[in-house]
Amino acid sequence: MKRSVLSLAVGAALVISDATACTTIFVGENASSDGAQYIARNEDMNPANPKVLQVNQEKVNKDTEFKTNLNKFTYTLPEKAMRYTTIPEWNDKGQFRFSSNGFNDAGVGISATETIFANEASLKIDPYVEDTGIIEDAIPDVVLPYVSSAKEGVMRLGKIIEEKGAGEGFGVAFIDKDGIWYLETGSGHQWMAAKIPANTYYVTANQGRLEKFDMNDKENYLSSPTLISFAEKNGLYDPKKDGEFNFKKAYTKDDAKSDGYYNYPRVLVLQKMYNPEIKTDFKDVKSNDFPVFLKPAKKLGLEDIKAGLRNHYENVGTSPYATTYPDTTKRPISVFRTQHSHILQVRKDLPKEIGNVRYIAFGMPTLSVYVPVYYGPDSYVEAYTIGSPQADNASAHWKFRKLQTLAMIDFNKYSKIVQAEYSKQEAEFAKEQQAMEKEYLSIYKTDPAKAKQLLQDFQNKVMQDALNTTDKLTNIIMQDLTNSVNERYRFKGA
Repeated sequence: MKRSVLSLAVGAALVISDATACTTIFVGENASSDGAQYIARNEDMNPANPKVLQVNQEKVNKDTEFKTNLNKFTYTLPEKAMRYTTIPEWNDKGQFRFSSNGFNDAGVGISATETIFANEASLKIDPYVEDTGIIEDAIPDVVLPYVSSAKEGVMRLGKIIEEKGAGEGFGVAFIDKDGIWYLETGSGHQWMAAKIPANTYYVTANQGRLEKFDMNDKENYLSSPTLISFAEKNGLYDPKKDGEFNFKKAYTKDDAKSDGYYNYPRVLVLQKMYNPEIKTDFKDVKSNDFPVFLKPAKKLGLEDIKAGLRNHYENVGTSPYATTYPDTTKRPISVFRTQHSHILQVRKDLPKEIGNVRYIAFGMPTLSVYVPVYYGPDSYVEAYTIGSPQADNASAHWKFRKLQTLAMIDFNKYSKIVQAEYSKQEAEFAKEQQAMEKEYLSIYKTDPAKAKQLLQDFQNKVMQDALNTTDKLTNIIMQDLTNSVNERYRFKGA
């Protein structure tokens, strides 16, 4: 994500800063312990701006011209839009923006976007079309309701980039029962996409990381028509000197000074988590020469992905939250300004209503709980569908954010309490999911209405349970802080 934000420093006032932040993880079906496929990302922006869950029902577009909220991008849409889910941001102008992720009725999922940057040479020739090009705010809503496969999603987005231009640099993930595709922009009108090998995982943090491109292998690679010829013509790629075409080297920005603080550490810590045999020194990482697709040392499960998105370098002994004043020498994966974290899971042997699940953690994932959000339900508990940039007592966003704000006052003390309770709850959710899914499968063909109600009731229950636990934790920490303040300001006498 790349937007102007308010960032909160511990013990300091609110200050305006420019944030460019997201961390992304993909796991192919043969690299996962349960045979599922996963795309996941932390969406890092303004901690005060709420995210809300939406179900967008199938409809006929009365007005087929889409207009984005943040620039002058427009695009003509097909007449019919299929049902799809999203988690947009609700702002104080009454706009739903940055729909972020979701699934559609064809079983396609999207996560948009990972902010990336093209190099100066490519942008000098083909700059971003900032005024009218497609941007993060628009991508899910102009793509997801109109595609029937992950590959088709890449092709639709790629066509838009070619026709209208990219308004900023981004990476977008698509997932369906046949695999995971990832598209990266290379300049204003150039892009490439690769299908993630099923026996690998991929991690990225605000940098273009795709390298190999085979123009003859349309099953695994797609691109703008002139990707290589444009690079050759404009001096971005010289076959005689450079050898095999490398997308990252031709198009992507790499700055060891800034990326060494901001991006490299996040990629390395995840690769070291999933491949402990990697010996690169975390304290002195200076290069972007990380493997692109890796086979994990052991197959990865949902809990491994959660742990990756929650990581704040605690496993390498440099957590910025473990000191009185934040250690800002390396930007961690889980930050306070994370608006939400999502993990999209596709289990292709199950009906999409229960096979396509989003695990959503509101706010900072280190201090939040991942709630399973199934594709099937038509509604959610109201608290998850409302919000305001001003603090309130009703929205899920502010319930989670208030708890996280209190816990950050003394992270070493309160994070243990929060994490223990949420870990227990996630384990309970997993058991309840297993039982519900078993019952759902036993009845959905013969009594679809009963199966749908079963799923809706389960969805309501886990969402409400998460809110109840959050309220309980908030009161526990508030009680402790009240006692601490009283001890600090105790005066002698009656």
